[in-house]
Amino acid sequence: MNKAELVKSTEGYSVATVGNLDSFEGKAFVKDILGTTSIELSFGTLAPGACVPFFHHHKQNEEVYVVLGGEGVFILDGKEEPVASGSIVRVAPEVSRNTKCTGDVPLVYICIQGKAGSLEQYTMADGVVEE
Repeated sequence: MNKAELVKSTEGYSVATVGNLDSFEGKAFVKDILGTTSIELSFGTLAPGACVPFFHHHKQNEEVYVVLGGEGVFILDGKEEPVASGSIVRVAPEVSRNTKCTGDVPLVYICIQGKAGSLEQYTMADGVVEE
């Protein structure tokens, strides 16, 4: 089982670990670990044959899932979409969703959650090169 751990926290940044992702199990919410204020990011795994125990949707937040390993299906508004390592899935807030591991090894993924329509600046539009 994983153990999320805050390694260092200052006024300007925090560093943490969820341990080795090759042996990660369960779910870890980064907001709880680092105290993020703009996004939620979570690490999750589903054992072979397992699925999230409920369908859900969001009021405001869209989600982006990045599949790191394994195979599965995302059930999005009743439609099954197959995923595997390297798949990236965006889900709008109102879409009903669930995830199931269909392979012989755990489905390992990262889920990034942010308020839909809130991205105003990103990459170099927001970055400032320091000399």
